[in-house]
Amino acid sequence: MFYNKNFKKKKIFNIFITSFVSFMLVGFLIPFINPPVTNAEQQEKNILLINSYDSTYTWTIEQTEGILRKFKETEPKSKVYVEYIDWKNSPYKENLDKVEKLIKSRYQNKKIDLIMTTDDAALDFSVKNRQEIFGNIPIVFSGVFNEAAKRMTEGYSNVYGVFEDDDISGTVKSSIFIYPNTKKLYVVHDNTETGIASFKEVKEELNELNSKIDLQEINNLSVDNLEKNIPAIDKDSIVLVTTYARDNEGKTVQNEELTNFLSNKLSVPIFGIYKMDLNHGIIGGSLLSGEEHGASAAELAINIMNGVLPDKSLSDNKKAIVGIYDNNVMKKFNISKDQLPKDSVIVNEDFSFYKTYKHLVWGVISVILILTALVTILIINILRRKKAEDDLKKNNYELSELYEELAVSDEELRHQYIKLEENRDTIQKNEEMYKLVFETANDGLWEINLTTGERYFSDRWYEIFDLSREELKDMDEWFKILHPEDCFTARNLINDVSEGIRDTFSFDFRIRKKDGEYKWIHGIGKSMKDNYGRPFKIVGSHSDIHEKKLQEEQIKRLAFFDSLTGLPNRTEISRGFDELIKEDKERNIAVIFMDLDNFKNINDSFGHTIGDDLLIEVSKRIKSVTGDKGIVSRHGGDEFLIILPNAIDKEFINSYIDDLAKRLGNNISVNGVNVITSASFGAAIYPKDGHDFEELLKNADTAMYKSKEAGKRTFTFFERWMNDNILEMLIMENQLRLALNKDEFVLHFQPKISLKDSRIEGFEALIRWNSETLGFVSPFRFITLAEKTGIIIQIGKWVLEQSCEFITKIHNLGYKDINISLNVSVVQLLQDDFLNMVEGIIAKSSVDSKFINLEITESILMESIDKNITKLNKLKEKSIKISLDDFGKGYSSLTYLKDMPFDTLKIDKVFIDELCSEDANKTNESIVGVIIQLAHQMGLNVVAEGVETEEQYNYLVDNKCDIVQGYYISKPIPEEQALELLKKYNS
Repeated sequence: MFYNKNFKKKKIFNIFITSFVSFMLVGFLIPFINPPVTNAEQQEKNILLINSYDSTYTWTIEQTEGILRKFKETEPKSKVYVEYIDWKNSPYKENLDKVEKLIKSRYQNKKIDLIMTTDDAALDFSVKNRQEIFGNIPIVFSGVFNEAAKRMTEGYSNVYGVFEDDDISGTVKSSIFIYPNTKKLYVVHDNTETGIASFKEVKEELNELNSKIDLQEINNLSVDNLEKNIPAIDKDSIVLVTTYARDNEGKTVQNEELTNFLSNKLSVPIFGIYKMDLNHGIIGGSLLSGEEHGASAAELAINIMNGVLPDKSLSDNKKAIVGIYDNNVMKKFNISKDQLPKDSVIVNEDFSFYKTYKHLVWGVISVILILTALVTILIINILRRKKAEDDLKKNNYELSELYEELAVSDEELRHQYIKLEENRDTIQKNEEMYKLVFETANDGLWEINLTTGERYFSDRWYEIFDLSREELKDMDEWFKILHPEDCFTARNLINDVSEGIRDTFSFDFRIRKKDGEYKWIHGIGKSMKDNYGRPFKIVGSHSDIHEKKLQEEQIKRLAFFDSLTGLPNRTEISRGFDELIKEDKERNIAVIFMDLDNFKNINDSFGHTIGDDLLIEVSKRIKSVTGDKGIVSRHGGDEFLIILPNAIDKEFINSYIDDLAKRLGNNISVNGVNVITSASFGAAIYPKDGHDFEELLKNADTAMYKSKEAGKRTFTFFERWMNDNILEMLIMENQLRLALNKDEFVLHFQPKISLKDSRIEGFEALIRWNSETLGFVSPFRFITLAEKTGIIIQIGKWVLEQSCEFITKIHNLGYKDINISLNVSVVQLLQDDFLNMVEGIIAKSSVDSKFINLEITESILMESIDKNITKLNKLKEKSIKISLDDFGKGYSSLTYLKDMPFDTLKIDKVFIDELCSEDANKTNESIVGVIIQLAHQMGLNVVAEGVETEEQYNYLVDNKCDIVQGYYISKPIPEEQALELLKKYNS
């Protein structure tokens, strides 16, 4: 009875302990256990994310990370495909065409459930191209301001989004709250619509606050001259950086790079409106987080895909805006936490162990308390058990002595039995596990007993080798299906392991399938040894790696070969060149750089598909001519590179180029279109012109451009003096940058005569440069350089200002109807502030805009044609005259011409030169007449430029040309002479 009573108490107590411990452990683990997600809860969907900018732009990175994070958290089975338009670096229609073609090729046959876009360009592209590529699937956008989004989505259905809703007002209030004694507030912004609007919003907020703070704007920064552009700023001032996407020269700017520079340059606090500027010098502000902004858009997209439509298609995103401040910058300006607005978040705080590991600290404390309770309970239990054991020993002492020997024997037998049972269970479990591994392993498992000769192969092994048990009679049968190049190695590896020469082997080999094709297998093996160290068994596995091998070969091909033509790319041909040098450092090797002439015109005229097919055919012809004489690669675009390893002499190279030029000169038929093409070549020879691939490539490229300058369709060997020309251009560029400040430019004016009354109807302004270092420099030399370097923007502005001064002076002398013409560069026309610049200068000069005539060439017009037409129409609305210069020299379509807002058409000098000459071509004369008639039928005036003879003049009079210009009347002359000439003709 005593024993039973204590046993029941102990049992009850043990049940209590077990329940208590289980309860505590379950309570502790519940927070870490997530309920499983069933397949029914997840449906795989495909989302296409199109970003306006490239993958290095911080704002784009943040939005993309937020979108991907939200999908990973909420819809982990959905797949998000990401594409980039790169609009900031390539804001051209050709770029959008490439993106459209890329998306069509990648996704037209893939089911896309929803499109997400970031920023304006991607939204505009998506709404215009969605129906054609994907049908009317939903579009969800982010990163677009309210008015822009409404304008772009007007007329389109199934478009939703979250506005880019920054909080400039909140940042202004916060900055004044922190610095109540501020006297001046400098706002840094660009001259885009967004930047100008941000300055206006700051101004309105200060007015609402009745603030006496002096508001200043910094909006004409240049990336190249930041040091000079930043004004001196007083100590009682603060700076607010809003939006600065482009500088005053149109160059792209990263906001955080600008704030980094300003924080290092200025000694006053800087506030911002974007979270991405944190850790780049700003104190903080009411900041818009790109990542949270993207996450909100992704949340909206997920709801739409799950059938939950929003109350309104376009919404703001206030929850992505948080008041955040950088502790490191706060310390720099002695700002305490008490000075910040309520509920502000501080980043980069000084290290606090408790704050950093708060959850861990409380977790550890909880564990310690649980363990303490458990230890206490266990100690109580041990003490009770010890007392019970002492009582039991005392009551059973005599009985224990009587049966001591029997108990010892019984205990020994019991231990032996337990050990036998444990060993038997272990052996059974090992056998079951070994069998399970054999039957379920993805690899084919095998073993060979070297003592008995017995072999065992798993079912999976037979599947991999496509063999039946009956077909595999012995190992010789297996060796027969191995590739001859791999069989010898395989035999040796197995023999080496069998004889103890090696313990393991790992080997990739090929086996012949029943259809005669080969596939790749990976095999591993290991010997098992007895107590004497002798191998008695080999075990191993075989796995099918054929697909992996094919993928590796494909990756290698993509890395080293051009995907369009199949030719080696630059990386591969560079490696090939290095191998040639290793073989023989003394051999002559020719590196030939080839560039197709006028390939851009072919793309523009016939489309990129024809262009790509032409490149494929050209590559075939180059390989056909080259044969085994050299290596051919595609360098990029319409450029090819040819290496001739055994270039005996220049005659050998000339002969090869002649053969190649003739072959390329033959008509090429591409999809029913006959294309006539030619190429320019440049060659550099190893070791004379360079000792490594990069140097030879650069010199061959230089020689090729000399061929282009010589009129294309030619071939040039590199000479050392060519690099001197490059140095000359660098010197000219440096002097060109100083020319405006040194007043080295001057305008000359060439009169234009009306054939109706033989009076001067206007002048064309032509720039001249007389450098104190270089002397007189021809416009043909420095204008092109100015366009390449961007200096043309400042020069063009100066020309317009001087032209307005000149025409104002003429009008003040009483010649009220005289107009002035000036040329516009493509670089100028593509500037975002071009229209504002032109209108501002004209307004400042008080000249009637109808007397300003801007001359634009066909080639300039075709650069980003839609955007240029929009600008020309706006100039036309201001009564500014537009002339099409050098007509007939380019490749533009008459379809474009009839839609352009031109007032005047200028016939190119090439056609005028051929008029009435001894070698005159009647076709050219008839073409001039047709052009004049065509222009008149379209309501355009006609100007013939380059008129140098009386015969040309009379022909143009007879054919009813309106205006003539050229040396027959007068060469371009200085202002004083132009005024004298005006008195002569118009008095």
